[in-house]
Amino acid sequence: MSELGGTINERIGDLRTSMHLSQTELSEKTGIPTSVISRIESGKTATVGHDVLAKLALFFNVSADYLLGLTDVRMRKNVELNQLGLSNQALFQILSGKVNSHILSLMIENKNFPRFLDYAQAYFEDANAPAFQSRNALIDFGIDALKDYAKETPEIRKEANHDINRINAEKITFSEASMIKLRDIMMSILKDMKESYTSEHANPADIDPSQLTEMMNVMYEQAEEIQQERPVTADDMTSIVVNYLSHTGLNEKAQELLKELCLQMFKTKE
Repeated sequence: MSELGGTINERIGDLRTSMHLSQTELSEKTGIPTSVISRIESGKTATVGHDVLAKLALFFNVSADYLLGLTDVRMRKNVELNQLGLSNQALFQILSGKVNSHILSLMIENKNFPRFLDYAQAYFEDANAPAFQSRNALIDFGIDALKDYAKETPEIRKEANHDINRINAEKITFSEASMIKLRDIMMSILKDMKESYTSEHANPADIDPSQLTEMMNVMYEQAEEIQQERPVTADDMTSIVVNYLSHTGLNEKAQELLKELCLQMFKTKE
């Protein structure tokens, strides 16, 4: 599904259509009148009542904050840990910080991870072992037939022995085949994870001199506008710098650090 919008009408509409439901069907499942759903999705309703918000959040299994566009995290905060289906030891490993949660997230989010788990379960349960046993039995049957033929035909015995060795090499146990498959899937997952990790931690490209000049001119003009009304303070300059650079992709933590640094720098110069 494509990235959901940020407003409540966009998110409710996208969640509904992602479940292939009409407004009437959503009304029947939630008890919310169709007219109310229609007004919300069209943006005609400025404020959504608490009871309607609660019903929609419960039905879509998301938090109310997510519907309101206050967060991009869909999961409700009051989800019980036992609903995750993890053992107490696994939860302890994650919550204690012993497991790198970011790396774990990259692995779980990978499209091939469910397939890896399916193959792992089949390996643990020896689910396909009988099929491999049957395959190897057929190979043994062919080898025995070739040996008998070689005994009856001495002139082809040397060549037959080579064929027997090649055919015998085709035999493989279920465990061996499973480990090869699991290894290949995991290697594919790790390759994708490394690309994502490298992309996230890549050093930003240097700012082009012309971009730097444009950035300084914009901030200077904003400071000039304030100067026409009153003296420019350290808080003013900090707001100008942080607001401008926030559009370059800085996260909230980076913006807070930048704000503290700018305040300290500008107050020193006052």
